Amino acid sequence: MADHNGNRILRVTSQTETNNFPQTLSATNLFADLSDLSPAPGVLPYKVNLPFWSDYAVKRRWFVIPKLADKMTWSRDGAWTYPKGQIWVKHFDMPLVRSNSPQPDDAAKPSKRVETRLIVKTATGSYGVSYRWNDAGTEATLVPDEGADFDLHVTRDGVPYTQRWHIPSRAECSICHTPQAGHSLSMNTRQLNLSNPINGFSGNQINLLKNGRYFSNTPESPNVLSRYLAPDDTGFPVEARVRSYLAVNCSYCHQAGGTAAPAEWDGRPELTLDETGLINGHATNNGGSNSNKLVVPGDLTHSIVYNRVAVKNGFTRMPPLATLEKDQTNISLLREWINQSLPVSRPLQTHTQTGTSGYAASDALAPVLTCPGDGEVHIEFQAAPNQSIQVETSTNLLDWTLWDVPGNQDLPQLGGAASLQGPVIEPRKFFRLKLRDN
Repeated sequence: MADHNGNRILRVTSQTETNNFPQTLSATNLFADLSDLSPAPGVLPYKVNLPFWSDYAVKRRWFVIPKLADKMTWSRDGAWTYPKGQIWVKHFDMPLVRSNSPQPDDAAKPSKRVETRLIVKTATGSYGVSYRWNDAGTEATLVPDEGADFDLHVTRDGVPYTQRWHIPSRAECSICHTPQAGHSLSMNTRQLNLSNPINGFSGNQINLLKNGRYFSNTPESPNVLSRYLAPDDTGFPVEARVRSYLAVNCSYCHQAGGTAAPAEWDGRPELTLDETGLINGHATNNGGSNSNKLVVPGDLTHSIVYNRVAVKNGFTRMPPLATLEKDQTNISLLREWINQSLPVSRPLQTHTQTGTSGYAASDALAPVLTCPGDGEVHIEFQAAPNQSIQVETSTNLLDWTLWDVPGNQDLPQLGGAASLQGPVIEPRKFFRLKLRDN
C-alpha cells in the first residue's frame, strides 16, 4: 500500500482474531450494578483535567489491573507503561437538552446512555471494543467489528435536533491508541494531576495510586508536576489553554513516530511553541495554496489548524475519527489565540533555534524572599507572559530539588507578580528560580 504524502510503502499483514469478547457489558463483570454503573471490586474510577472532545458527551472512566502483582510505570512527561491485561473503561452519556457550548451542569441534565468503550492492554499492543446501550439504558451489547452509526434526538438551544453518533470500528481504535500515544490516551501525569476521591480515599489521584502501590516506581510530588488546562482556566494564558487542547485532541497522532506521518508538527505539551513547528509551519496538505500554513498569527483564513477544527475554507475536520460535531468552545479559544494573542510579526521558526528570552540586564527577576516569623518563607517574583517559573531549593548550593509546595507546578504564567510560600524545614535553605519558555 502506497502512502504518497508520507513517502512510504506499507505492507498489509493479517492475524487471526479470536472474537471471544463478552457479548454484553454485564458479562464483562466490570460493573457490580449496571443500574448506577457501580464498578466491581478492583475496578477504580478516575477523572481527567481535560476530556477529549466527544460531541458533547459526558464521560466517566475506570480502570482495572487484574493481577495484584502487576504495576504501571509512571513518567513525568512521557507515556506511562502498563501491564498485560490492564483494562480502561470509558462510558458516554449524551445530554438530551443542551446549548451549542458545553455547560458545567451538563452532567446533571437528563441524558441517554449511549456507549461504553473498553481498551485492553496486550503483551504487544492494545485493542478496543465497544458496547452500545439499549433504549431503556439497562444493558449494552457488543458492537460489531465495523462499528456502528445511529441517530440521537436532542434539544439544542430549544430546538429539536438529530445528532449522528459514530461508534468507532476496532481498526479505528488502533489508529489512535498506539504505543507512541501510550495506548491509554487519558491516563498520564497531566491528565490525572488533580484531587479526586477514589474508593473512599481523598487526595491527588497520583498520590492515591502511589499509596495504593499501583506503580513500579515512585512519582514526584503533584505540587511540582504540570497539568492540562481547561478552556475556562482564565488564570493562565490563552496560549497555554490552546496548547492543552491541542495536546489532548491532536498529539496522540501529531508527534514524532505518531500515525500522522510525516510529523509536520508535534503537539506534545512538554515542547516549546517553537519546537512544535506550528507557527508558520508547512503542512502536508496546504489546501492548494502556499499561503496556508499550520498557524499564521493574525490570519484565521490561512491557519490550517484552525480551519481543520472549525471545518472552514474547504478543509476537512480534525480530529477525523469519532467526532461529527464542532467544538465551539475551543474553536473560539483558537480564534482568540490566533487573532489576539500571537504576535503577527513572529518569524518562521526552525527546530534548531536555541535563542534566549531576550532580557536586558535591567529586566532581572530580582526575587524577594521574606520570613514572616510563622515558620514559613515567602518568595515573590515577576513572571513574563507564557513563561513557566519553578522554585528550586538546596541546603548546600550544589544539590537542587524542586520546592515541594502547592503551586510550584511547571505551568505558564499570565505575566506579572507571582508568589509561593511554604514551611522552612532545614536550618539553612537556599532558593533559586528555574525559568522555561513554553
